[in-house]
Order: sequence, then C-alpha cells, then structure tokens
Amino acid sequence: MSEKILIVEDEFIVANDLRLMLERAGYLVCGIANSVPAAQALLQLHHPRLVLLDIYLKGAQTGIDLAYQLADEGIAFVYLSANSNQGVLEAAKATQPYGFLVKPFREKDVLVTLEIARYRLEHSLEARLQQEARLQAQLLELKNEASTWEETLGSMARILQHALPFDYLVVTLDRPQASRWSSLLRIGFDQYQMLDARALSTISGRSEADLQTLYTQMPAEAQSGWHNGDAFAELRQTQPLQQFLATTFDVAARLYVPLPLPNGAFRLAFYSRTPDTYTASHVALLNRLRPALLAHVTGETPAPAVPVPLPRPAASRFDGIIGRSHRLLQVLDQVAQVAPFDTSVLILGESGTGKEKIARALHDLSPRKSQPLVKVNCGALPASLIESELFGHEKGAFTGAIARRVGKFEQARGGTIFLDEIGEMPLDMQVKLLRVLQEKEIERIGGQAPISVDVRIVAATNRHLEKEVAEGRFRLDLYYRLNVFPVTLPPLRERKEDIPALAHHFAAQVTAKIRKPFPGIAEPMLTALTAYDWPGNIRELENILEQAVILNDGHTPLTLPRPLGHPRVAPSVSTPAALPAVKTLDDVKKLQDDTEREYITSVLRQTHGRIRGAGGAAELLNLKPTTLESRMARLGIAKHQP
Repeated sequence: MSEKILIVEDEFIVANDLRLMLERAGYLVCGIANSVPAAQALLQLHHPRLVLLDIYLKGAQTGIDLAYQLADEGIAFVYLSANSNQGVLEAAKATQPYGFLVKPFREKDVLVTLEIARYRLEHSLEARLQQEARLQAQLLELKNEASTWEETLGSMARILQHALPFDYLVVTLDRPQASRWSSLLRIGFDQYQMLDARALSTISGRSEADLQTLYTQMPAEAQSGWHNGDAFAELRQTQPLQQFLATTFDVAARLYVPLPLPNGAFRLAFYSRTPDTYTASHVALLNRLRPALLAHVTGETPAPAVPVPLPRPAASRFDGIIGRSHRLLQVLDQVAQVAPFDTSVLILGESGTGKEKIARALHDLSPRKSQPLVKVNCGALPASLIESELFGHEKGAFTGAIARRVGKFEQARGGTIFLDEIGEMPLDMQVKLLRVLQEKEIERIGGQAPISVDVRIVAATNRHLEKEVAEGRFRLDLYYRLNVFPVTLPPLRERKEDIPALAHHFAAQVTAKIRKPFPGIAEPMLTALTAYDWPGNIRELENILEQAVILNDGHTPLTLPRPLGHPRVAPSVSTPAALPAVKTLDDVKKLQDDTEREYITSVLRQTHGRIRGAGGAAELLNLKPTTLESRMARLGIAKHQP
C-alpha cells in the first residue's frame, strides 16, 4: 500500500500507537505533529494523501483550523477526538471530513475508517474530474453556436451554475479602448434575466448614468478572492457597487476571478444570497477552466484539458418540485450535479420537506432512469422482516418461507434503491447494509452464494445522524459510506416565497382530481399561509389545501378550513381538560422511550385511536402512517388503544 499518512496528535502515546497500527497495515507514516504549525511544515515537506487529525492540539490553533487548509489542498482527513458530543460533531461536520474516530479506538476501527476515507477521496476526485470534463466540453461547444454575446453569457451561466452556485453574475470585459459589462439575475432553475443599466434602473430606482458609473468604475482587482458573510459586509463599506448589489438583490457573498488577456482582462464576479457559499476550490475550478472560458473572448480553441469529454447531463426537469427560492434552487443544483454519477446520496431534512421527490429526481436525471427505482421505508419494516425484504430469501430458509423471494436490492438491479428513513434501521441490519456498500453484493437468507448487485443507493432521514452516531444508535462507518454527497432540504419556513406557488399547485391538483372548479385562493388565506411557520412542512401545507378544496363550494375563492396551528379535534368525555399541544414528533425525539410512549398515547386519545386520514394521529405528528405504526409497535402501544 505504502500510502503516506500524517498523524496530527498532541498525546505522544496515542500518536505512537496509531503509528504502529498503520505501519502494520502497510501505510507509510511520514510524521507526527503536535500542533498546527508543526503539521503545516510536514505537509509542505511530505505531501501526504491522508491525515489523522486531533481536534484539540497544542497552541492557539485547533485541528478544525487546519482542516480548512487540508480541504483546500484536496487532502483527505479523519478527525480524532476523545469527545463525541453533538457540538464537536457539528463543528467537525462543517469542515466536511472524510471520517471521525472517537477515542479510545480499536485497530479495526482505525483501518475501516481509513478505508472509507480512501474510498471517498478516490470517488470525489473521480467525480470532480468527470465534472470538469463535462464543463469544459460544454463551454467549448458554445463556441460553435451562432449567438449573440448575451446569449453566450446566458449559456455559460447555465453550464457553470451547478458547479459554482450564484444568484447574480457580473461579467466585465476590459479592453484598452473601452470597458464593457453585462449582468445576469437568476430567476429559476436554468432561468436567467439579463440586466443592463436600464433594467437595473427600473428595479432600483437609480438613474442609468449613476449605474453605468457604478459598474464601469468598479475597482479592477488583480487577485482572485472570495468574501463570505462578515468579510462581504466589510467590502460593502469600501465599494459602492457591492453596497448597491447587497441592498438590491440581498446578496451576502462574492467570488471574484480576473482572467488576464494579452491586452486586457475578462472579469467574473459571482454573488450568492447564502453567506458561506464560496471557497478556494471555486477559484481553482475557474482557473482550470480558464482556456475554455477565454475561448469566447480570444477566438482561440484550446486543447482539451482531459482526454474524454462527457455528454451533457439529462434534461434539467424536476417534475412536481415547485418553487424558485434560492434555497430550493441550491438543492436542485446539487441534484443536477450529482445525478449523472453513481455516487451514494444522503438526503437530509425535516419530515415533509419532499425527500422522496428529490430521490425521484436523482433517478430520473441519471443514466439509470430507464431501470427501476425501488423505494423502501426502513421505518415501516418490522425488524424480523427487514433482512428478507431487502435481500430476499430462499424457499425453506425459515418457517413460512414457502417460496423463493427476490429482495428489494435485486429488484433494483441496474437502477436505484431509495432507503427512506434510514435512521430507523436496526444496528444489526446496518452492518449488513455496510457490506452491500463495500462489496456490491448481497446474500439471500438461506442462500449458498453471494449475488452481485449493481444499484445506486439513495438514502434519506429526518433524524440528526451525527447525534445518532454520538449516542450509539447509528454506525459511524455506515454514516460516512452513505454521506458521500449529502443534500439538505430546507424547511418550508426558510423558503416562504415558494408558498403561494405551492398552494396554487396543490389546490389545482385536488380540484382536478375530484372534478371541482378551482375558484382561486383568497388573499387573506395566502397571507396566513405565508405567515405560518409550517412545522409539518410541505406535507402539512398539502393537507391544508386538500381540506380547503373539499370544504369549498366551488364558486368563491378558497379560505382556511381551520386556524393554522390548531388542529380540529372532536370532543371526548375521556379527554383530560388540559392535553399537551400537538407538536411534530421531532420536537420530542430527545425524550426517552417512556416519554415518547406517553406523548404518542396522548395524541391517540385526541384522535380516538385513529391513525390515518385527515385529523388522524399520523397527520398531527407529521409522520407517515406506516412510520407511526412502526414506532407504536416498538414502544408496545396497541393500534386501537384509546
């Protein structure tokens, strides 16, 4: 193997034990550092491929400080820590590590974690090269298309968007005789509006002459750079253009890259509404794409940077996904970016945010779209049946196995398997799923030989998996296998501008389904919908619109069927005078089983034991009925318990 590893650990005994473990396994330990400066010196000297990194080190800087440098240089790192609390895991997660080892650790744990880190590094490098090949090919293809400069700029924006997110883009071409600028505002997925001085004047109320001065007199910075959050706020104080853009378009981060020309410069300034968008990797990407970008200015066609350009991704269509908020568009960008590859994807987000629709989009935009998409709700499967459901069984493998059963993984062969609510999977099954991810094969219960399976795995959960790992309910190695490409869906309260479009979509769907006229939605109802925080997210909104349509007379605009946040419950003589307010189950996950059992039981009392349907316990708890039934079974709550 002889792969170089640097150990950054200030406890000599721990560091030496790690060195011995690694050398026995065939790794080459190129050094041990006890502080960030010592580690930086060894990095410059040896250029290791992997780093084992303690979080708390000697000196003022921590392992987290060093992690950002490692990420910029493309070096994989695995954290070491004696502290597995949620705060540490959150801080570590922000640096996107390749693994996490909690002290004390066994030799087996170290080697498995390093194997996962190597797998993720190789996979991410391969995906990056493939992505850059596709970007370069697409940029060069534009040169052969007869179009105006504005049309070319719009096409360039669409190509770059999925790898380099932005909400507003300013392109400046500086020549000795004159300077020319153009700008684009993102208004939807693959939709942009060209804004010149006249359009900007209409939007902002400032004069065209004033705006021309702002854009043409922007300082011609010689160095590439990025300003996120507070750094961008400081930049606004010194550059009037940045202040104007922040006020007009609500941007909070900027990436600036000047590409020199023999007699001028081609300058790109990307702006994002998300304050922590840009990193050194974005600057590096644009510099690698420089020949293809400049081909549109110089007229020269460069040789390909990689030998085999990949085809364009599948059509960027997201059926059933409604909205244009920048948070949703960021998610769609990620989906379009990862869909063409076989990378495992972990979809995170609160219950009701649309994780299944994102899984469907990943499949439909992938080369596997003509093969099956098989969905498995891990939270709804009894522990005794989950292995048979996933992997299948042979006839006679156990009592009741009267015929061979083909499991979900075999059914998904050549396609995608969607493991919903993966956080509910029992620990013993997590071990078996890890083997499938590692070895690409399954074994039926009672089978005599492993069966190779070619499937892409997409998993989803509304659980906080870092917390589940810290508390021993989810395997760390499985988490890092699944978390190769995480996609986090925003809750509805963080994309309220999408609520009117979603409300009209759901109302139109229901009216068409029950063949009832759609008279529109009353303005007070839209105002109330937008003001509400939606703990149940899109699923709760859909339920409200369905109720509103059913109760509507078909002639007057829709109105709220009930006050938001106060579910209508039939009175019961057995109901206590002061029942707890209904919350989503996520709010009580921190409680232990006894408290959870009591809470679910109290909600069942309110619904007279009814689980499904409008006003049922599943709706009030913001859970799928099958998931609630599974939790009731685990907690020993009878289905018809009043």
